Amino acid sequence: MEKLFPFSDAPDTAVFTCCHVLSGERPVLYVSHDEDGYWQFLCGEEHEESDAGIVSLHSIYMSDKSVGLLAELECGYSAERENVESKWVIIEDT
Repeated sequence: MEKLFPFSDAPDTAVFTCCHVLSGERPVLYVSHDEDGYWQFLCGEEHEESDAGIVSLHSIYMSDKSVGLLAELECGYSAERENVESKWVIIEDT
């Protein structure tokens, strides 16, 4: 049986995203699970602080279920892909 929500964090966990992902204008191409446990789901472009938004982990997952492949991403790591058809590449943040 498929697990309905793949993340160990609660569905209502607040995560950072950008206005481009929020509006559906661009897909999630960069994900970071910061050392402090915070998640970021971004479009991979440069951003100003005013471009940031906070949503639930569940809403990000529901808008792009491919981010569920990163549910086990350890703190201190990030992942990126060139487009939505590309595989995620895991990177250890330094």
